[in-house]
Amino acid sequence: MLITLYNDRELYSFSNKAGLIYVRELGNIETGKFSVSSEELEIGSRKFRTRKSSLGDVSSSIERGPQIVLPKDVNQIGFDLDLPLSSKLLEIGGGAGGFSILAALMYKVKIVSYELDEQYYTLLKKNINRFEVGDLIEAKNRDGREADFDEYESIFIDNPEPWNFLDIKLTGAKRIASILPTYSQAENFSRFLIKKNFLVSVHQLIDVPIKLSAMGMRPETSFLYHTGFIVSGVGVGLNG
Repeated sequence: MLITLYNDRELYSFSNKAGLIYVRELGNIETGKFSVSSEELEIGSRKFRTRKSSLGDVSSSIERGPQIVLPKDVNQIGFDLDLPLSSKLLEIGGGAGGFSILAALMYKVKIVSYELDEQYYTLLKKNINRFEVGDLIEAKNRDGREADFDEYESIFIDNPEPWNFLDIKLTGAKRIASILPTYSQAENFSRFLIKKNFLVSVHQLIDVPIKLSAMGMRPETSFLYHTGFIVSGVGVGLNG
């Protein structure tokens, strides 16, 4: 079971089957001793309560490495890749597991995740164990170019140059999506997919926090503006 420890200021989510793990800001904990209970418990000098984890709890508790995919973007990508109806997903660029862990929990899809960087791969494996998704996510510390693309209809690539992984013969039916940080990268990948006979769609990602005050509701006065693009393509009857 996924358990959340929380108080007024802190929140930590993990599986109570993960064994002894290190949780940042909390230290080493034996997860098996936790269950959902109305009783208050102490860890060090801090007091917590427990509850069954929500997807929001999991998302906020994933130990970060590279930039993480937000839950709203996982939802859009899952729609574009038709993940509720997919048997298996290929992920290239697993990072810390921000996308694959949420996608596995949301869609119950089996995922094979390639992450070449040794440090991020170690973090990916740690998060897979922490959130009890090892039966759905298989992590490989290898280059995504080594994947057998014929085995998958759904492919997610988290890399600024996704076309480098797809300069191969693609056959059958394929759904492909990628998150890209700039207009030029989004355009390059869109044109690349079109040349391979994909129908392409592009969504810009903008997250604007809203403030509720006594005067009314408005955007926050100052916030870090960050955007990107989801480029996705559907190819049917591909032969090249």
